[in-house]
Amino acid sequence: MTVKPNFLIVGMAKCGTSSLAQYLQQHPNVFITKHKEPRYFSSQCMQFPMGGPKDKEVEKWYVKDWNKYLEMFSSAKEKAIGEASADTLYFHSCTIPLIKEKLGNPKIIIILRNPVKRAFSAYQHLIRDERESGSFEIALQKEPERIQDNYELIYHYKKVSQYYQPVKAFLDNFEHVKVILNEDLQNDTGNCLKEVFQFLDVNPEQEIKYDLKFNVSGKPKNRVLHESLQGETKIRKMIRPFARLILPTQEKRMRMVTWLSGKNMNRLQLENETATDLYDFFQEDISKLKDLLKKDLSQWEK
Repeated sequence: MTVKPNFLIVGMAKCGTSSLAQYLQQHPNVFITKHKEPRYFSSQCMQFPMGGPKDKEVEKWYVKDWNKYLEMFSSAKEKAIGEASADTLYFHSCTIPLIKEKLGNPKIIIILRNPVKRAFSAYQHLIRDERESGSFEIALQKEPERIQDNYELIYHYKKVSQYYQPVKAFLDNFEHVKVILNEDLQNDTGNCLKEVFQFLDVNPEQEIKYDLKFNVSGKPKNRVLHESLQGETKIRKMIRPFARLILPTQEKRMRMVTWLSGKNMNRLQLENETATDLYDFFQEDISKLKDLLKKDLSQWEK
């Protein structure tokens, strides 16, 4: 019998999808693919190759073949089976019909974040990975040109932060949609996760470790350390035997890598004038989303 996912974390990018996936996979009745962000559905909607710096490296993450996508779930025996791809929401006009065709009516989880902070976090992510070098203000000016040149969606700073239309599309097309806020996941993690577990119909009282932040963006204090933590370098190969002696389980090693990665980041500061301009730009979208979700989004206003 072919195992298919019965829930999807569909995004939005830089809103906490990585953290949410890491928390959910600790639950014994939840299966999350080990392959981070398979992006199968969005891969069917995009033009390759993408045009931005290091976009070819990012393209390697995409699982473009349906059978290979299904292979990721072949060992799943849990009640809730899913994956997290942070761009599925953004490409909603194309991904929704594909999801309905391939999966029917899975449960949908959407996580959103203050749109100004999300956009600036995306910029810091690209600074971290040496895919952006100029100021945030210059990056914002270049956004329309980069979209035209088929840069990966993470460069679509303002466009990705406009949530109303994609969220409405998923609410209109699926019966079971859970929208959560990144701010709630950070500030009230335990209760937020209980709500998600209830939505997935698994034990909401399951104890989860949520003391670490995942996929932190910023400018690395030490570039060599950052590269060693993120990829397979000579330094990483050298220290691996010692790391396995000190940290014998994969979970402990993962937690140490995550902790070191966060400690190695300097958070950049957003200029007040730029923030004001962005809040003005997003105001209408925030207002429409607030009415749609019946949620208090006052913390997203300037």
